[in-house]
Amino acid sequence: MKQKRILFLGGAYAQMPIIEEAKSRGWYIITCDYLPDNPGHKLADEYYNISTTDQKKVLDLAQKVKSDFVVAYASDPAAPVAAYVSEQLGLPGNTYKSVQLLSEKDKFRSFLSENGFNTPKHISIEGNNIDYKALSILQFPVIVKPTDSSGSKGVSKVEIIDNISSAVEYSLQFSRNKRAIVEEFIDNSLGDIHGDGFVVDGELVFVCLGDHIYNGKVNPYNPTGTYWPSKISRNIVEMIENDVAKIIQKTGFKNGGINIEARINSKGKSYIMEIGPRNGGHFVPQALKYATGFDMVSAYLDLLERREVHYTNTAILRSAYIALHSDVDGILDSILIDDELQPYIKEFHQYIRSGEEVKSFEGANAAIGILLLTFPDTETMDQYIREMDTFVNVKLK
Repeated sequence: MKQKRILFLGGAYAQMPIIEEAKSRGWYIITCDYLPDNPGHKLADEYYNISTTDQKKVLDLAQKVKSDFVVAYASDPAAPVAAYVSEQLGLPGNTYKSVQLLSEKDKFRSFLSENGFNTPKHISIEGNNIDYKALSILQFPVIVKPTDSSGSKGVSKVEIIDNISSAVEYSLQFSRNKRAIVEEFIDNSLGDIHGDGFVVDGELVFVCLGDHIYNGKVNPYNPTGTYWPSKISRNIVEMIENDVAKIIQKTGFKNGGINIEARINSKGKSYIMEIGPRNGGHFVPQALKYATGFDMVSAYLDLLERREVHYTNTAILRSAYIALHSDVDGILDSILIDDELQPYIKEFHQYIRSGEEVKSFEGANAAIGILLLTFPDTETMDQYIREMDTFVNVKLK
């Protein structure tokens, strides 16, 4: 039997589980990324120093190495490229159109509005060409962010129109297509929802939603973790799940993991903020496996092989991921984890080692490491998450 050849776009820590699973199945592993030190490359049979956002170069590479599959497992920027290349070569995957629609924030907002879903009013800005007349339709405060970035990078809350220009300039530093979106601010007074789902043949067959955790010290829009299940009323959560299922059907997205973010404002109105056409980073699929028993990594590879996907609807256990981070730049000295927390830790993934540079937690890419935890009950979970800073100490030199 011919050995399957899979091209992974990226080799970051969050992609290790799917690379390891493909390796265990005896597949030939090829990775490409512009970061040669990413750990996934160590497991690869071949590694290429190519940007995962360069469509032409990735297409040429996929043809050169004769890939059977091209995968962007937990990467927003690489997801459209994986779809484009797969579509061009007739490989299993989602259409480029559906992935691009979910990936680019302004296109997604317009789609939601046109199809009758709750969504904030917005305008799109190309480069620094700010149409101040168009901005007059928006009610301040607004959020300004790049249309094609992830991990809360380049996001600003703007209270008055005079500060729009600097916020747009900041957001464009993190945008490849040089487009920013300005949208009315949606408060999260009654809920900030996050989790993953899994789609088979256009149907949302699995979804698990929890509540984002924030610390607000560096970037108030960059979550420091998520816990499951959500404490929001089950009726509201089901309404969000139903909206996600309808959106997936209407976009034409057919197969694989999706990462979901939603907000419930002070009036109880729910908004789907994002549906990323890929699994969540920070080992979210692994946290949800502990919570539900459903293995999205294995399921995704089964989909690629056209095997039947077996998904579970078991009771949700209490699970969480916590992003270890620093509020300031520096050099990492050590990470001290109190013995009292150890019984609840399922996995600890350390990204940055002692003596290496640490960046303040402006974006998700500044995480020092990830803790995956499970708890026996809600009270225990609440206590440890509330007091996490007393159990985990990140020391800088």
